[in-house]
Amino acid sequence: MAIKRPTKSRGTPIRKPVTSVAVRHVDVRSKPQMVSGNRYVGWLCKNRSCGALIAIALPPAGNKAAVPEFDDQLTAIKCPHCGDEDLYRWSARSEHEYTLKSVGN
Repeated sequence: MAIKRPTKSRGTPIRKPVTSVAVRHVDVRSKPQMVSGNRYVGWLCKNRSCGALIAIALPPAGNKAAVPEFDDQLTAIKCPHCGDEDLYRWSARSEHEYTLKSVGN
């Protein structure tokens, strides 16, 4: 027995519109703001040749706005060390020790 389908569904498959990811702005610390040996919350750069820590810049002490808590959203972040921009999961951030990489590597 053949399955009868309405004629409307025989054409091209239905494509659901892709919803764009809301752009999240995250302030990151620049190289001069980080001290070698200190621990910072952030991500490691996905660029294999860089791999440096991308640390979140915390707001000033007097500012009531805390670090935004997103639901596991992807966030586009530009590495302050190599300049590469990539997507990072907000929930994947963790505490890392910052080590200054030597130029001769």
